[in-house]
Amino acid sequence: GDKLAHTVWKKGMRVVQDVDGAKIRPSDMEIGQLVNAEPEIFFEVDDEGEHVIHGAELQAEKAKAAVILVRMRPEDITPSKGRENWGVDGILCYSKICTHVGCPISLWEQQTHHLLCPCHQSTFDLADAGKVVFGPAHRPLPQLPLGVDSDGYLIALSDFQEIIAPSYPELARDQKKLDKRNG
Repeated sequence: GDKLAHTVWKKGMRVVQDVDGAKIRPSDMEIGQLVNAEPEIFFEVDDEGEHVIHGAELQAEKAKAAVILVRMRPEDITPSKGRENWGVDGILCYSKICTHVGCPISLWEQQTHHLLCPCHQSTFDLADAGKVVFGPAHRPLPQLPLGVDSDGYLIALSDFQEIIAPSYPELARDQKKLDKRNG
């Protein structure tokens, strides 16, 4: 359970585009836009030019850390209590992993702020804390708190505070342990 409670996201880690590793500034995103992203660490190399994380470990960590960034009008967003400052200028970041069975999701309907999972049609309202509005998923999408670094790029303010995994019976117990640790 403890391995599920963590991803590679850490405070200050830059959010980059998942295809080319391009750093993202808030001004790079338009209202209504969705960007598939990941932590910058996957593009870092050591002195010999080798990726810092590689092989099977890289693939496992990438799968858990995949995120989507969406930009909405700030007045359309209803954040959860205590998460009022988790976005930047209407930009929010959520796990790309569906909480039903773990399918990667990014089918975005910008007018309704809904994100649809293609596997079983679970639908999440990203303007309302990633809450499930339709389908078999029982948990909202985990949200990653965002900030901006001194160079103006989007960064994570911490790791996720929810477990990044599909639902299963033991998940409720593991999430309670994580909630206790997070205070």
